[in-house]
Amino acid sequence: MGEYISILKAKIVYTLTMHSKKNIKTIKLNKGDSLKKEFINYEEMAKYAVDWTLFCSYQLKPKFPKGIYKILQLPSMQIVYTDMAGGIMFNYVTPEECITLSVMKNISQKACIDQMKLETDMVVVTDDTKVYNLICSDHVEFFDISLNRNADPELRKKLSNVVDRYFIDHDQKIITLIQGLIDTWAQNSPLDLGTSIEIEKQITQAIIELLKEQTAQIPYFTKSEKIALKIKQKLFKHMDGKMRINNLAQEYRISTKSLQNAFQSLFALTPNKFMRLLKLNLVHQDLAYTNASETTVQAIAQKWGFGHMGRFSKYYTELFGQYPSSTLKMDGPKMNAMQAHCVERQEEML
Repeated sequence: MGEYISILKAKIVYTLTMHSKKNIKTIKLNKGDSLKKEFINYEEMAKYAVDWTLFCSYQLKPKFPKGIYKILQLPSMQIVYTDMAGGIMFNYVTPEECITLSVMKNISQKACIDQMKLETDMVVVTDDTKVYNLICSDHVEFFDISLNRNADPELRKKLSNVVDRYFIDHDQKIITLIQGLIDTWAQNSPLDLGTSIEIEKQITQAIIELLKEQTAQIPYFTKSEKIALKIKQKLFKHMDGKMRINNLAQEYRISTKSLQNAFQSLFALTPNKFMRLLKLNLVHQDLAYTNASETTVQAIAQKWGFGHMGRFSKYYTELFGQYPSSTLKMDGPKMNAMQAHCVERQEEML
């Protein structure tokens, strides 16, 4: 994975790629260890996401992302608390060979993965067999409980049958339990084996009780929301300067108004603004990794479909806090948050 082929044909460039792993190595924790880290940019967010794969990050609001991780590494589980500012979209893969329960403590506005709309108190089951795409428009808090191969085999078996479904944490029983465990024991690491096993027993029992009380629910999307997800994914994977929302609405046989309502419902963005934000990120990427002697701001902006340079410069400066010319002239190494593999098929007229 991570390789791509560029083919020049009939004055059109086609870039074909596969999903690739992140280009940042995460820090590692031993059993019984804990971690508390604040992050103020994408590089730190990805680096401190122990055993998680984060890649293809798109900035959707100014000054993103900032937040905090609290992580407790146990013999057969990893417990993570994440408090994160919104305005971000990225791909992620859960820890290898793990089944993960993500417990939503607080979704302040809109948050969504391809498979599900996220709401406060949801308990979402995922695994490492696929790439997930997360988009959140504002502040979010959640816990991740990742069970590895050494976890209770019956529990893992039951959870494997409900991947991409969800439960509800009524009265925030699991949230209260995990919050208390992290607050108590993350300050006292490294933990001895006996304490670690006792913590795992409490968590396992809480999950078992949840499974006994409830039947896993299947995510629900309206017809318009399903189409909006398809269009969002198409824009995410296949972006070029000529794509238009009106044309996509016609292609998917949905009215522009219905599409706008669906995007607002899922992402708190209009489809036009969503597409503009994606293109601004792609411009930012090209500016950051191209020498000023090799290109111009105007050439890169036009490549991604920006024809009016005044409006483009205004949008760019509002999002990234600097003029596009400043990004192009920047010296020194920069973190490649969005490598070529993040756009699976890119077309541009030469």
